[in-house]
Amino acid sequence: MKKQVNKHLLFDFFSEKTTLMQRKLIEEWLEDSENQELYYKYLDEWEAQHPQFFPDLDKALQTYQFVLEGEISSKEGPEPMEEVPMPEQNRGRWWLLRGLVAASVLFAALFLYRKELMYQSLKSAAGHSSTYRLPDGTQVILNVNSELLIPRFGFGRESREVILFGEANFNVTHTRSHTRFVVNMGDHYQVEVLGTEFVAYSRKEGKRVFLSRGKVKLQLPEGKQLYMKPGNLFSSAQDGTFKVSTPVKPQELTAWKEQMFYFDNTLLSDVARQMEERFNVNVRISDPLLSARRIGGIYRAENADDLLQILSELLPIEIIQNQDYIELRIPQNP
Repeated sequence: MKKQVNKHLLFDFFSEKTTLMQRKLIEEWLEDSENQELYYKYLDEWEAQHPQFFPDLDKALQTYQFVLEGEISSKEGPEPMEEVPMPEQNRGRWWLLRGLVAASVLFAALFLYRKELMYQSLKSAAGHSSTYRLPDGTQVILNVNSELLIPRFGFGRESREVILFGEANFNVTHTRSHTRFVVNMGDHYQVEVLGTEFVAYSRKEGKRVFLSRGKVKLQLPEGKQLYMKPGNLFSSAQDGTFKVSTPVKPQELTAWKEQMFYFDNTLLSDVARQMEERFNVNVRISDPLLSARRIGGIYRAENADDLLQILSELLPIEIIQNQDYIELRIPQNP
């Protein structure tokens, strides 16, 4: 009879104290998706009992720069002294000090470019979505105008963490060691999964996560947590308010993977916003009546011109191509 997977056994597993047979038992236990939520619950509890120190690197760098610029000084420090010539025997020490300062400045420069040093940047092709397979086998489809940062020197033992700017579809591979896959979306939003498929959206308008299958846990600002089930859509606004819903037509959220646009009584102003996100173009509609027009249908458009052509056939509009932006307006009567 197999030993029951319980809290004590999972705590040993998190502490890397389990045997090969015990790890195999936990792996089989996790194949049942109903057990994954309990796994996360105990993992959160274990991490709370085993805190780790993570230095505030940005704050440390800021302090270091203040010191270099002389902006941090002691209020009770010595009075300014008249400059005197340096004794000959101290010149060697002076050159040594200069060498140390130069080395520290070089270190600071490397610190400033730690993003380029520590992460590899994956970007979507111009005007097209792009598909990548990560070192752990996870497949990622990047929407247009999106970027994914992955660790340049490989994933860590505790988690597989990536950083998303834009929108991407993740089909996460489940590893034998059950390491969590973490998508950092900025502004204290994180998606944590074991093995699942979901779409994550992180732009200036807000955050969005649509779960196709499996289960995920969202880390939200102010320490809030949220578990999602298949078919759930999480969306948040710029002010931090959020909601979880079940969209009737989820195709609208995933159509971009096939270079499609899915419109269901969609405002033309929202169509313009989607064009800006997808094709990185500036679309302006000055007439509020035109902005309020609605369209429907599923259309394939690989670039902005394709979609503009479709709009010109659906609506009586004029398309004006300016140097820095595209203007949509109602045609002037002859």
